[in-house]
Amino acid sequence: MRKIGIVGAIGAGKSFVGALLRSHGYRVLDADEAVHDLYRDSNDLRSVIRCAFGPYSLTADGVNRQFFSDLIFKDHNARHRLESLVYPYLSQVALDFFEDEERPYEKGVRFFEAALMSKVPEICKVLDEIWVVTAPEDIRLERLVARGLSEEDARRRIDTQRVLALPNHPNIREIENVGDSDTLLAAISQLLGTDL
Repeated sequence: MRKIGIVGAIGAGKSFVGALLRSHGYRVLDADEAVHDLYRDSNDLRSVIRCAFGPYSLTADGVNRQFFSDLIFKDHNARHRLESLVYPYLSQVALDFFEDEERPYEKGVRFFEAALMSKVPEICKVLDEIWVVTAPEDIRLERLVARGLSEEDARRRIDTQRVLALPNHPNIREIENVGDSDTLLAAISQLLGTDL
């Protein structure tokens, strides 16, 4: 089974690529969703976070976003501390996903979608290739504003990802996402070597 990572800066269309693949029957593990599930369901991770950040860092169904937003604003190292606690759990979820028995409807490929692929080197080691979804900054800005962000907030988010840290991997492929969904599907089909 081929194992493929999907990465891209905010607004480039990484999640849209994942959604297109899902709609064509592929299994895609979304790192953001997996982390939210871990925050809610992993008693071990919740315990580690509680010990590191205190009881107010958690809610009944995850982490206290306002608490962490305020903390990270005051303490830039807080994000790194939280990530260092979460990423080992996320890595295990992804490794289990790739090792899960193939289902009859699967097409011999599984995908892991993550914004910060370079932060999970254990996963990168098992990937056969990494797809980097790209788009010019003006298109990314337009997409973020269309999602409901103010232009100022959208620019600030783009600035935080000015340079997308790519993992060291021998098979990195680029998907330029500047056209419509048919153009994007054609690019994905070419990389997969099959029509979607």
